[in-house]
Amino acid sequence: MTSQAVLRAMRAEDMPRIERIVRRTWSYDDQVSERTAELLGRIDTCNCLSRRTYMRVADIDGDVAGFIVVNDLRNPRRDMRLRAIQAVSMLRLLASRDGREGLTMFRRYMATDRRLDNDAREQGKHYDGEIVLFIVNDEYRGYGLGRLLFDDALRHFREIGVEDFFLYTDTDCDFGFYEHRGMSRRAARSVNITLGGRADSTEMYIYDDVVSRQLGN
Repeated sequence: MTSQAVLRAMRAEDMPRIERIVRRTWSYDDQVSERTAELLGRIDTCNCLSRRTYMRVADIDGDVAGFIVVNDLRNPRRDMRLRAIQAVSMLRLLASRDGREGLTMFRRYMATDRRLDNDAREQGKHYDGEIVLFIVNDEYRGYGLGRLLFDDALRHFREIGVEDFFLYTDTDCDFGFYEHRGMSRRAARSVNITLGGRADSTEMYIYDDVVSRQLGN
């Protein structure tokens, strides 16, 4: 890496790049057609960004090297424009077999997230903040961008008075990062999916912590 990362707000022109990073992170192109992979990347991106109350992009020489999206659950946001794009993309998935499989996968993931949330609530956990989406572009891994973005999000939480926060993750992600940070794995559930005609099972998790422990008092 020849230049230092600059954290900035998302720009409209970042959206295609962010969609491509999401699409590559979940390896959609390895499992489905190019068109379905494009739609799934857009659906995931719109679903997460439509809930953002704060977002930072790690910019290196004008390229999106990573990003983090958070949601202040006390003052939730719904970006209806992105929700509309997501809805249209979901309808377009119905036109192909792998698209329908992708839509079923997305719905199962969302349902499993809700079950994990219920598991946490049954343990008496209630959260003020969520880390909705956190990705470091694989072209820029190994340079500390994950820590940079994660700490920035936590400092934002502290500034607005959020203490208890959580995130969803799964075995397809680098959940070891959260273990290294000392976060608690609150609950786990398995979800079975079929994509590109191949059946698979993924373990999904909810991790949580408090901002003061992460950043220090």
